[in-house]
Amino acid sequence: MCIRGAATVCLQGEEMDISRKTDYALRMLSMLAEGEDCLLSVRTAAESVDVPYSFARSIQHGLVQAGIIESLRGVRGGMRLKVDPKDVTIRQIVEAVQGPLVMNDCTAENGACPRMDGCCYHPLWVGAQELLRSYLDSITLDDIVNNRRYPAVDPKFADRANFPEYASCSKGCSCL
Repeated sequence: MCIRGAATVCLQGEEMDISRKTDYALRMLSMLAEGEDCLLSVRTAAESVDVPYSFARSIQHGLVQAGIIESLRGVRGGMRLKVDPKDVTIRQIVEAVQGPLVMNDCTAENGACPRMDGCCYHPLWVGAQELLRSYLDSITLDDIVNNRRYPAVDPKFADRANFPEYASCSKGCSCL
């Protein structure tokens, strides 16, 4: 994404979005969280969330690798939660399925942009990313499935004076 004005600010990359795969994973996990310690076949989950079986298997594989669910083979096999739904955040699930939440290439772990150090927008993207992470970290799978509470963010985001704390540049940022 590039912001154009008197100068072009290079913030290349694609828009961050929650993928369809992540949406299906959350729906499948909701089914598991509703049924205490039950086994759910991937086929049943796929049919319930209206997704092709092979796609559901791919989602299952990613969740197993992340340690969120376990898979048991056999006639009476299936998948079940490996973690307590109260202990897994929505951010952990999203990142298990689609990787780290990154608002822009310049906010990625090894992100780079030729103007990043002097770009006045870089702290904005860093701050937005931290806000999103805080929001998704504030709610667990159990909270959502069992309607326990609504998401919240760290109060530091409400105080504008805290902005430099979570959105600072490594060097002095200014518009070029």
